[in-house]
Amino acid sequence: MRLVLLDANILIGALDGEPGNDAHDDALRKFEELANDPGVKLAISPLVRYEVLRGMSEDDIDFVNAQLNDMKEFEVRGIEAIRAAEVFRRARQQDIKLDKRKFDVFHCVCAELNDLELLSKDADIETIQNLMKAVDENAQAH
Repeated sequence: MRLVLLDANILIGALDGEPGNDAHDDALRKFEELANDPGVKLAISPLVRYEVLRGMSEDDIDFVNAQLNDMKEFEVRGIEAIRAAEVFRRARQQDIKLDKRKFDVFHCVCAELNDLELLSKDADIETIQNLMKAVDENAQAH
């Protein structure tokens, strides 16, 4: 069974987009493909839920929450917070700009610590994953 953590940008694009919009259609197609695959279980974290729901209109909340409730929800615990802080500090040491108000680091850490695939459209995901490897390599060297 593949567990796939969906980033908010995929879910928002699929569940709150405008039909006929190419980005919405692509996100919806990918979401439906994964949701209908019996070998895949979709996953979120409370932070993903927050990101998705905060911009929804009141009329869509129940529908979207029902969709999210069908997914496995992974908690953000202390271990994720510690790992995310390590990665953020590494970025600062390397003068890599990560927006501290975004949750991308948490999403990457949640995926890593729970053995999940991460599906996102964010451009900084690869950078964060490389920073995570650098943190690990530095820890092994010491």
